[in-house]
Amino acid sequence: MINIFQPSVGEEELEIIGKVFQSNWLGKGEYVDKFEKQFAENLKENREFFLSTTSCTEAIFLAGDLFDFKKGDEILVPSISFPSVATSILSKEATIVFCDVDSRSLNVRAEDFEKKITSNTKAIFITHYGGVSCEMDEIITLCKQHNIKVIEDSACAVQSFYKGKACGTIGDMGMWSFDAMKILTTGDGGMIYLQSPKLMEIAKEQLYYGLPLKQKSGLDNSDNGSINWWEFELNRSGRRAIMNNITGAIGTVQIKKLDTFIQRREEIYNRYYKELKGLKWLTLPPQLKEYMVSSYYFFWIQLEERDRLAKYLLDNEVYSTFRYWPLHKVDYLKKYNIDSYPNSDKIAATTLNLPLHQSLSDDDVGKIIGLIKDFK
Repeated sequence: MINIFQPSVGEEELEIIGKVFQSNWLGKGEYVDKFEKQFAENLKENREFFLSTTSCTEAIFLAGDLFDFKKGDEILVPSISFPSVATSILSKEATIVFCDVDSRSLNVRAEDFEKKITSNTKAIFITHYGGVSCEMDEIITLCKQHNIKVIEDSACAVQSFYKGKACGTIGDMGMWSFDAMKILTTGDGGMIYLQSPKLMEIAKEQLYYGLPLKQKSGLDNSDNGSINWWEFELNRSGRRAIMNNITGAIGTVQIKKLDTFIQRREEIYNRYYKELKGLKWLTLPPQLKEYMVSSYYFFWIQLEERDRLAKYLLDNEVYSTFRYWPLHKVDYLKKYNIDSYPNSDKIAATTLNLPLHQSLSDDDVGKIIGLIKDFK
């Protein structure tokens, strides 16, 4: 079976995990710190703005805490988005307001948000679909006019840029995913971007029990300077959502390979584009703007017979899928489905993601293209 996603891990990752084992400290430590520094450097940003965590979903839920979402607040969300965005809003008893998206790029636009803004709008979530950035200038301008927070779900945009600025670092908060299906994987894990020192302090404390930053505690087997080192204080309610040295160490190896990974993905993306563009019954993604740099996380096609093509590919050992099923179509969220979303509905009926990962061979890509051409 040709997988749609596949991690690229090997001997180097195993070797560094062995070093972590030899260090006798598997918890958060030097490898996590090194990975955070490398990640910041890779995006040409200040290291102090970055904080690792256990998942991108944890970062998404943290956003509701940091920006104090509460009952009566309206949070705008593109319908083509990830479910944890919606459930994080529900966890704060705030109101989800769904927005439609562009039918071809699957990215939300300022005009989609503008239709839904009210005096109760507190924040917006955006998703850089497939690693291609949204048009951020218009979105940022709109949100500044209305004093609305901008939260960037950059889970799939690990090294995507908009006008020289890394996706995830343009709004008030950003987050990335390193789960098993991502380009840079640590098995699980995530990264947070916050420019505000005050919010960063709260985030660090909240993701580690609520302990004061300067206080060490017997909770992590360290001496806090008191006579009874097992004593501790709390600054706030918190939970434990910190990256460990095993995960961080894998990240330090993966990030060195990231440029090579993305280069290979770009080659595959461009081959799909070149060889499929002549098929008049297919719609391909829009061409990248000159001021955008993509991580090439998804390649998607659109056609009326999407379901039949997906089954045909599967019957021929090629796995395809559609990401992401519109949230307004989910029964659990149906009370927030109070409008029409024609572009999202069309996308849901016609869009298919093809295999795209750095482990695909040229023969794999040739087989996929050949099957699509033979389909008609």
